[in-house]
Amino acid sequence: MPGGGSGLRKAQDVPLPPGAIVPVELHQPEPGGATLVGVFQDASGGCLATLTDEHRLMVELAGLPEGTTRVVLAAEVAGGSLSGMSGLRCAVGSGLVVLSGAAAGAATPEPVHLLGECYLREGAWWFREIGYGLAGEADLTRALGPEAAGYHLRRSATHSARAVPVPDAAVGRERAAPPDPAGRPVRGLLPMASLESARMVGERRVRGPVSLEVAVDLSYSMEQYSGLRTAALRSLGEFARREMADGDLLSSVAFAGRAAVLVPPVEVRRLGQVTDHPQGSVGEGTLLEPAIRLLVKLRGRRPVKPWGCSLMVISDGEFFDDAYRLDPIMQRTGYQDVHLVVPESADRLTTRSHRWHRRATLWRFRDADQLGLIYGTVFATMTGQRLEGR
Repeated sequence: MPGGGSGLRKAQDVPLPPGAIVPVELHQPEPGGATLVGVFQDASGGCLATLTDEHRLMVELAGLPEGTTRVVLAAEVAGGSLSGMSGLRCAVGSGLVVLSGAAAGAATPEPVHLLGECYLREGAWWFREIGYGLAGEADLTRALGPEAAGYHLRRSATHSARAVPVPDAAVGRERAAPPDPAGRPVRGLLPMASLESARMVGERRVRGPVSLEVAVDLSYSMEQYSGLRTAALRSLGEFARREMADGDLLSSVAFAGRAAVLVPPVEVRRLGQVTDHPQGSVGEGTLLEPAIRLLVKLRGRRPVKPWGCSLMVISDGEFFDDAYRLDPIMQRTGYQDVHLVVPESADRLTTRSHRWHRRATLWRFRDADQLGLIYGTVFATMTGQRLEGR
């Protein structure tokens, strides 16, 4: 692949071999600044999936979502502009295009830079570089679709919220969280007793419903948290009826060696009786792959089409999946955010090179009230809002 220079190396209408794998790599001096976004679209421009990663996306032409005719590639930053990030470089494919100077946006102040697209023409795949900035919800929606635009707007809202001074009590709670052995930041909770004392504030930044998919670890080491999980989900239903919008969705599956349904897709405001007992045996072990496949299968039963979809994994953080199998599956799911939620006492977080695991937001809980607050905070993040005490 050519080295980085200044500006763009133009690549227009380049044929791609059948079944090719096109890597899109983002090289940045510090993680967490910019994010790659890949949007898989059908012939009408509808979004079939949205992938995000801070380092690398793989566009596998033989494994695209059914009906894909176009894959749009972009780089985005939550706060400020891409041109303000020194040392940022993006490489697409093998010898296709190399972008440097803040992903070739050195002269543009926009927070999102449209890199290029893979497109289907007369049964063959081609690539072309695009190379211009996007700013504002209208431009983002027109170029990338509402799902990717919603992802960027939520990231921007979260970044703005983090810039607001946090009360001393909240800072104390965050600092008290046990550190992650892998060195990742651990999200803290605001000092509220429970979801009963919380409300959503701020403008809702999405124009449609959001969907949270939850994978619950029912392996032996997590059995002791059964009642706690049920109580947290019950408090979420009560909170949702008071604070959330019609159409916002929840689905949940249990997993160990296999996966089974806990809560089929339901509007969270209509969440009724909840249980921690799945509709079938999950066997033994700790394999996340069956849970992800089942959650994706359940999407066909959703009563409405959501604007965006996130994943929450409630586990002790120890997984035994083959990363070479699981990571590509996770990339194709279109999750805009992934949250790993572990007990406060968990000390065995997987250190294997699972890409999804490294980019997940980590939360810790010690009781049902804290787990309920995590549910509420994740939903607030998805809608671009925040939780406050009421």
